[in-house]
Amino acid sequence: MLNKKPLQSITLLSVIVMLFGFTIENETLETSQIMLVHELSEEDEKRNEKANIESSWEQHVYSNYECLGDSTLSYEAFYNGLKGYYSLLEKGVLKQEGVLTIVDFTQHSSQERMYIIDVESFQLIKKSLCSHGKNTGIAMATKFSNTNGSLQSSLGFFLTAETYSGKFDYAMRLDGLENSNSRARERGIVVHGANYATPEFLARNGGVLGRSYGCPALPKDEATELIDVIKEGTCFFIYADNLNYLESSAVIKAHQFESFSSEVL
Repeated sequence: MLNKKPLQSITLLSVIVMLFGFTIENETLETSQIMLVHELSEEDEKRNEKANIESSWEQHVYSNYECLGDSTLSYEAFYNGLKGYYSLLEKGVLKQEGVLTIVDFTQHSSQERMYIIDVESFQLIKKSLCSHGKNTGIAMATKFSNTNGSLQSSLGFFLTAETYSGKFDYAMRLDGLENSNSRARERGIVVHGANYATPEFLARNGGVLGRSYGCPALPKDEATELIDVIKEGTCFFIYADNLNYLESSAVIKAHQFESFSSEVL
């Protein structure tokens, strides 16, 4: 007769090995599942954190826009202006912090559409009439260029530079910081006073401001005071509802919500 004990032992050992293997495989599967859940939890946490930061950023912009107390400045101009300001601040481009000038070319030329903003208190320091370029439009600014001889205004972020006295009397140079305005200095695009940028000119010109050769021109009797507030390295932003500019602006795109979560929000 066959000895059944060795067979039984072999069968028992096989069962034990199978059970042991199943246990290890099950534990490995459970460990993998735990790791996957942990990874998903971390991803969810990161997404939630980013969403919270972005939500806080939106609240920061909206509350400070309200703080200005002047809804004539378009929210989009303020939103993008603040984005660019913080991007340039983060990169160390600004020589003078705390001041943001926004020229809102979505408005009619008869409106005071240049805004000088204290970015620390979000108080409006000053607002003023501001002319656009001769070939940019008549009452409304609609066409923009960075080309020499175009007689058009340029969009985007500039750094205010040195002042000088010349054909415009007291004036201030601008250095373009984007592809849309990089030729500002060579084009002679400066901030200056002009008699065609005054309320008196508006009254005798059918409510339409005069136009420049591409410069943001200010009322003649206010120019010196305004220039002295923003000269020598502050952020100067010319805005229009122009998709080509908004979709290509490296300064606006450089804004990272996370960079400002601890310092600003």
